[in-house]
Amino acid sequence: MSKRKILVRCVWGVVCVGLLFSLYPFVESLKPSAATDGPLTVSVYSIPKGKMQIYEYEGRPLAIYRPTEEYLKELVANNKLTNGPYYSEGTIPDFFVYYPLSTHKGCFLHDSSGFAGDIPLQGLFDPCHMGFWDYSGRFIKGINMPDGVQLKNLEVEGSYRWESDGVIRFPKKQIVIN
Repeated sequence: MSKRKILVRCVWGVVCVGLLFSLYPFVESLKPSAATDGPLTVSVYSIPKGKMQIYEYEGRPLAIYRPTEEYLKELVANNKLTNGPYYSEGTIPDFFVYYPLSTHKGCFLHDSSGFAGDIPLQGLFDPCHMGFWDYSGRFIKGINMPDGVQLKNLEVEGSYRWESDGVIRFPKKQIVIN
């Protein structure tokens, strides 16, 4: 065998090995993340009052918010601005669980406390389409919304069950194909 054939085979070998090494990260990225493989377990009472935690559940962001005593009063006072559910003293849950995605185009919602401006209430807003929701997931009418756009309350995730004191578990959802 000539030196030229040996050199060509060596170059092709290096190219093939290089291609395999460059494709490996791409192939690995196609695997589903470990967070979406199983159920989600959350210690609700480890979330500080007045704070929201975001988790990944079934490939989507899932928010859990624990209201403060002051915010509970604000929720009752804002009943007239929302589409419901309407809260009264003593009927508000200890925490809220919902997907923080806009009901208009599915944009991720941002906490209004991190933005300066003329937003008079605390909650979540869609900076792309200017929708606004309180921390319980209710849509607030009339705040920075363009005319003609009708938004809904955020999608609530209620499939959790209590595991122990303060710990809830969201089961892995089963896909049914008919």
